Amino acid sequence: MLNQKKIQLATLIASILTLANAFVYPKGFIDWNIGLYAVGIVLLVVTAFLLFFSLFSAKQNKKAWLPALIGTAAYMAVLMPMTFVVNNLVFGKVAPWGWTAICTVLNFVFWLVLVLQIKKRTGDSSKKGAFVCILLLVVFFVVSAVNIYPNYMATNFILYDTTDNYYERMDGIEIYENTVETAIPMTQLHTMIEEHFNAPLPEGKTEKKVLVLGWDGCRADAMTLLDGTSVVERLLQDGGKAYIAYCGGANYPENITQATSTAPGWCSMLTGQWGASHGITGNGIEKENEQMSLFVTAIEDGYIDASAFYFSWDGHLTTYGNEIEYCNEKGYNTTWLYCDDDNMTADSALADLQQADCSDFIFTIFEYCDRNGHEYGYWNLNPMYQQAFADSNEKGNLLVDAVQSRPTYETEDWLILITSDHGGYVRGHGDESIMERMMFIVTSK
Repeated sequence: MLNQKKIQLATLIASILTLANAFVYPKGFIDWNIGLYAVGIVLLVVTAFLLFFSLFSAKQNKKAWLPALIGTAAYMAVLMPMTFVVNNLVFGKVAPWGWTAICTVLNFVFWLVLVLQIKKRTGDSSKKGAFVCILLLVVFFVVSAVNIYPNYMATNFILYDTTDNYYERMDGIEIYENTVETAIPMTQLHTMIEEHFNAPLPEGKTEKKVLVLGWDGCRADAMTLLDGTSVVERLLQDGGKAYIAYCGGANYPENITQATSTAPGWCSMLTGQWGASHGITGNGIEKENEQMSLFVTAIEDGYIDASAFYFSWDGHLTTYGNEIEYCNEKGYNTTWLYCDDDNMTADSALADLQQADCSDFIFTIFEYCDRNGHEYGYWNLNPMYQQAFADSNEKGNLLVDAVQSRPTYETEDWLILITSDHGGYVRGHGDESIMERMMFIVTSK
């Protein structure tokens, strides 16, 4: 009788923990909240142990805790690989909501079987307890599904973010001067800037200047989100042009020669060369000074007196470490400012633009799209990615306002560029997919 109560208590606690996990596990996994995710895993382990303990106690095993530990270890060892395999068989690629949904289903089925097995071995006296446990398991399943559904709707990229659908979206964007097939290399940004510096000054202009608005992780098809107030449309309405461009060293579907990642992307634009030349084929590599960026070459070639780089990803300090040291030794008027966040990036560039003699070449990088892409998904129907695109445009309008508000604006020849270093797919980038490789260059001229 005592053993029966112990079994009922352990099973009931396991079921309550299961219900608690319905609130914790989906949010922790989908949002990449490490704390909640760890709590969810602990709850899974404890729940499994209690159910195994109840099962082996029902078999009159005096040392039920030992096989329960073994069963729990086996359960966890099987669950994660099985979740991965089933998820890929069902969805074709890892999806945050897919992982959670499959794990929920597998746990529900497995725990339900265990509860029924415990009931079978404890007899009719456990009917009421078993009913309560099964009811809680059903509630767990329903609550988990409810928690997963909003994220599924927001990040439904597995079903709709396909190559075919990507082409359809790109074909529907009217601002681009070219197509995916005729995309220009991202290195063309370097050429555009050099051509601007080399071109004769228009009548009435006395000085050339450049502002680059870099939107890390912004996909080329994000232009479906234009709403009539964006800085992109502002440049286009004033005679600018927009081009589809590619990163990775080769246009789709050729094999990439460098990762579709942050460091190689920006470095290719700033040097006008691909990774095979400048050596930055992925993140975390320090560039040698054989291939200098425009921050240096524009000064050494006599185009400008001062350059400035404002960014909030500290990886750039690694990429351009040698170059920063070189500029310090030469006494060049270069600014390399690592900012705490995108607000500080905007404020720093704004402060520069408000100076009477502002930097001649200002390069800013905003992380909104990349950060929200990594956290919530690179998908245009994802509200968080939409917000990131809106935030990027807000900062862009702020800085363009600052340019056009300069007292000397009428005598300055400005080139303003908006661009990205790579796209993204699901929650990452760096690989071969068209979603990761296509980016854009918007120019005011």
